[in-house]
Amino acid sequence: MLSAATGHDRYRGEGLKRITRDEIANGTFWSEGVDLEWVAEAGDGVFSQRTEDGSIVLTDLHSNTSRTLVNGEDIKDEDGNKLAWSRFKLSADMQYILFDSEWTKVWRHSTLANFYLYPLNSSSSSSARTVPLLPPSSPPRTSLATFSPSGHHVAYVDAHDLFVLPAGEWEGTARNGEGMRDRAVRITSDGGETVFNGAPDWVYEEEVFSSDSALWWSPSSSHLAFLSFDETDVPEYEYPVYNVDAREPGGEAYPAKVAMRYPKPGYPNPRVTLRVFSLSTYLSTSSSSSSQSSRVRAATHTLVLERPFPDTNVLVTQVAWVGRDELLVKYVDRTARWERVGLFDLRDGALREGKEGTIVGKVVRETDWEEVDGGWAEPDQHVVGIEAAVLASASYLSSDSPSSSAPVPSYPSGYLDILPNSAGYNHLAYFSPASSPTPAWLTNGTWEIDGGIARVDVKRGLAYVVAANPSVARHVLAVPLPRSAEELDALRADGEVVEPTRLSGGAKAGKGEDELAHYAVSVSPGGGVYQLNYEGPGVPWQKLFKADDPDFSLTLSNNSALATRDAQYAHAQVAHSRVVLPGTHDALGAGTGSVELDAMELRPPLMDESGKTKYPVLFQVYGGPNSQMVTTRFQRDWHHYLAVSLGYVVVRVDPRGTGFRGRRFRTTVRRRLGEVEAEDVVEAAKQWAGRKYIDEKRVGIWGWSYGGFLTSKVIERNSSVFQLGMAVAPVTDWRFYDSVYTERYMALPTQDDNLAGYANASVSRMEGFANADFALAHGSGDDNVHLQNTANLLDRFTLAHIRRFRFRIFTDSDHSMQTREAYWELFAWLEGFLLERFGEGGRTKSRWKLKVENLPFDPALKGERERERE
Repeated sequence: MLSAATGHDRYRGEGLKRITRDEIANGTFWSEGVDLEWVAEAGDGVFSQRTEDGSIVLTDLHSNTSRTLVNGEDIKDEDGNKLAWSRFKLSADMQYILFDSEWTKVWRHSTLANFYLYPLNSSSSSSARTVPLLPPSSPPRTSLATFSPSGHHVAYVDAHDLFVLPAGEWEGTARNGEGMRDRAVRITSDGGETVFNGAPDWVYEEEVFSSDSALWWSPSSSHLAFLSFDETDVPEYEYPVYNVDAREPGGEAYPAKVAMRYPKPGYPNPRVTLRVFSLSTYLSTSSSSSSQSSRVRAATHTLVLERPFPDTNVLVTQVAWVGRDELLVKYVDRTARWERVGLFDLRDGALREGKEGTIVGKVVRETDWEEVDGGWAEPDQHVVGIEAAVLASASYLSSDSPSSSAPVPSYPSGYLDILPNSAGYNHLAYFSPASSPTPAWLTNGTWEIDGGIARVDVKRGLAYVVAANPSVARHVLAVPLPRSAEELDALRADGEVVEPTRLSGGAKAGKGEDELAHYAVSVSPGGGVYQLNYEGPGVPWQKLFKADDPDFSLTLSNNSALATRDAQYAHAQVAHSRVVLPGTHDALGAGTGSVELDAMELRPPLMDESGKTKYPVLFQVYGGPNSQMVTTRFQRDWHHYLAVSLGYVVVRVDPRGTGFRGRRFRTTVRRRLGEVEAEDVVEAAKQWAGRKYIDEKRVGIWGWSYGGFLTSKVIERNSSVFQLGMAVAPVTDWRFYDSVYTERYMALPTQDDNLAGYANASVSRMEGFANADFALAHGSGDDNVHLQNTANLLDRFTLAHIRRFRFRIFTDSDHSMQTREAYWELFAWLEGFLLERFGEGGRTKSRWKLKVENLPFDPALKGERERERE
């Protein structure tokens, strides 16, 4: 068992305060941090800060100076009123700032806003004039706006159509939104309720890009690639909005409805088209001899693979510029079994040779992931083009900072990506040239990289990544990049990687920070400065370091006040371990022998381990593919409150299917979600129930979203291990969830594919719910996991005469349960249910008998009374 030390005696309890739920909710234990916003356009090592009056201040860490980029009082709307802006972007040439205002949320990542351009090159602040990008509207209708990588072209999406505002076409002449709109180039004209251009529809936003954007400028700003989504064939799903007021109760006699195009397994997905608009071609065409629409048609090309998937059976999962005119695109079939990587040549010659506006891309890699390991292709966004990185460095390495004192070295053409090695662990790979199907591995081993590439430092020849090594911890690595084709060939030939430099831990670590520490990193655009964030298990801190100055260290935050406050409270003993499960099998049915699961246990302070006192245990689970619940981050959440103040043992376990343990560990859940994970959790719970300090009659489980699904599947198994389950917003039938996520893991719900797997994965067997207490909660406005899932389960309860459950709906809350103070009310409700069924903390046998005998009659406790009499 590995103990997660945190810098002070975490096991003390006497004389210390007990955590309350209100303190968990009100921020008493929240850590403070600084999120530096690097401003590449102003040079390497420069970051921005917003002052209270809306001014933007730039700080240069190399020169240790600060200056005001723009005064908040000068940022005004078209009527001369001070603009209440939310976010800003700076043009590459530092001539303009793009502000957004009247920010309105749409889905998880997407928003609508009104955008304004502010000139920085005016002779005085009094002559500077903020110009609306479009006539402002209420509510706003512009999805996004972004500058080009060079100059100050603007691409934006308004009412689902894509526009480009070329530099040199509007400066100094357009005085209002109408004038700006007249000078914009309209790239698409078919946008509407079911067609989206340059911005993703709901399912691509949620399950593929995790972003509000589906457009990509080329490094030279010559081209703009974008996706279009046609949802015409995607069925609608509707849900009511009972009350539009986010804070007060109320509502209209006839509630409004939200209608969304939501593809479910087996139903049509949005049809996707990849196109590129060549701004350089458009600008080189005379406006006097051709209309704008004809110039746009001549400059716009559709990109297709030489061996395309059918348009009803394809997803585009990544678009990345890997060179000045080379575009890499990843495609998968809708079940993510087959992946094809296409390379498109968009040089002027290739553009001219395209027939009828079409450019054909070459398939440079193709993988059948089911054949490889029984798994699926991940929709990752990890590709970084080497030439693109070098071109991007030109702006922030052209200043007088130390980062620009030496020329940028040359590198073999190609790109970096993170993908599984031969053993199935995600590592950093170099493909050179971009058309090569064979990578040179830059990292290797039986550990994995978490997420993407944090930064490519082309001056020093480094790629920054975060390693999950060990799986529950995180450490920052600087990985050397090969400088020549010979170095790449040597890596391919012998397979030996150059050992990366670990930047976290060691001399940079504080007292008590060991291999189980959890770090994150933010690297300046030129790599000259990096921000190291220590996130646990001790009190978090943040420091700045310089790549070329080993003596430089600047503390941004150390949370000393939190550390002082935290020391006044009793805390749970947190222990990490590996749970060994024998006799398991993988996705292909082959035996794998014993499997080890990451687990962590939160124990009450001064817990009696002798067995004289028996403690209830609550398992917190998530368990979704590639997820992770067991972590070494600093946490003071509801579960710590349960352990410290209510005397519960809380256990988190990551079953097979979860992340950072290699693909063999993950892909075993393919085509059978909920089966393997539930089996693992039940087996782990049996081991805990057998521990002498655990009350085997008070073993519970709870989870949210996929965790709610897994909780339900565990109770469904009727294992007799669990007496209680609590599920929040669970999927109960995968036919009701979205197609892109579900088919990736479950394939198609058809007779000739995996219809039986879908039936087995649904929560449909009711016997287990007759033998356990169950709490169920859902938000009526959940656009992600629809209330339909819970309604389906409640219907099954009715037909099976299940009565040992409690249900609560949270009106208009989405998947995050935030509407009208729902979040902490939910936890208070769960806590009440838990205490009603299990009571508080550790009990001796005589105390438990006394408690049961004095309770009023409750049919739900009948089984407990009978067991006590045995």
